[in-house]
This record gives sequence, C-alpha cells and structure tokens, in this order.
Amino acid sequence: MSKYNLVVLWENVYPNQNEAYDYAGRRMVKSAIGNQNSRFCPTIDHIRPLSDGGKDVLENIVICNQDTNFEKADSFPNWSTNNRRFQARKVKGTSNEYDIYQMD
Repeated sequence: MSKYNLVVLWENVYPNQNEAYDYAGRRMVKSAIGNQNSRFCPTIDHIRPLSDGGKDVLENIVICNQDTNFEKADSFPNWSTNNRRFQARKVKGTSNEYDIYQMD
C-alpha cells in the first residue's frame, strides 16, 4: 500500500494521456484506475518491495498494469513478467531510486 494517489501519479507521469504501456509492454488505461475487473487497470508498484526494505518514495515507485504487478509480486532485484525477464538496479548516488532493465 502506498501513500501516493494513483490518479495524481498518472497525471505527473503520463500528462494528457488516457492510455500508456508499462515497462513490460502491457496496456494501461487511465479510466480503469480502481477497476480491478479491467485487464487495463494500472496500479502502483514498489520496485524494491516494502517487504524487502524498499521505501514508499516516488523514486521507488512505478505505474504498471495490475497483471505485471501481480506477476512481479515481491520479487527483487530479478523477476519475470509478461514472458520477459527484468532486473532492478540502484541508480548510482541514490539511496532509494531504481531503474528497471529488460534482460532478454
């Protein structure tokens, strides 16, 4: 659970866009926010999970499709989702910021 509001985050990350694709290539639709029955529902994911010492800060958050988030679960720093492998790497000189790299 995050203290951040997904609609506000969406507006900051995807201004004036009603749809976008997450890092795994899955489509997300702004109007599906909060609709877990939609296959296009975006969610907030902590790159380094809170359960693994990650912080609830913007540098550790990514917006992704709920299926991507579900498949990643608490995996870190390596995981697979949407038939692709990914790795999180800490941004040099930061304490809580991560970049996601596709490994395939």
